[in-house]
Amino acid sequence: MWSDLLSRLDADARARLDAIMVTKSITSNDVLFWEGQRGDALYVIQMGHILVERVTEQGDTVAVAVLGPDSIVGEQALVGDDVRGATARAVTDTTVGSLGRAAFGELRRTHAVFDELLVGMLDRRIRELNDLVLEARHRPAEDRVRRRLAEMNLLFGSEIPLTQSTLAALAGTTRPTTNGLLQAFQLAGVLELRRGRIVVLQPDALQSDAL
Repeated sequence: MWSDLLSRLDADARARLDAIMVTKSITSNDVLFWEGQRGDALYVIQMGHILVERVTEQGDTVAVAVLGPDSIVGEQALVGDDVRGATARAVTDTTVGSLGRAAFGELRRTHAVFDELLVGMLDRRIRELNDLVLEARHRPAEDRVRRRLAEMNLLFGSEIPLTQSTLAALAGTTRPTTNGLLQAFQLAGVLELRRGRIVVLQPDALQSDAL
């Protein structure tokens, strides 16, 4: 996502953007920012993985997304000083580039192209959210679980360091439903369930209806 947006900028604009980005490293399970915290920067994941979580009205913490290299998190901080709408936590050791609102605001005032970059970020996020809403309404739970497993397999490789509860939340279904599907996939030899992780043995099977 980030590299695609940067491709729209000329060399001078990219150099100006690089000059104000600050690199930050966090270890697995460290929190990049908390839900409810005032936001003053967006982050570009350079290495590692970030789990985005929200707290429901019932007080439960649920996974919203898992993001990998080249992804953006916290972009709404560039358009206002509202509080963060979610918590961003490292799943693995992670390095991010931080882009502060004040510094980016200076660029926007002098170079209209950075307004276009911001609009592109927000437009991309809206499209992604719309796709998820359509998927939740029109695709069965098994299909959604398969899709999330296939996506996580691409993101992490064969060993996915996520719990069944996290996968269920990402797929928009219940833990019992997800557990039943994962047990069936395990019996079919597609994957292996381990404590706190899922090991994919046959990634191609996640793309088919063979089970």
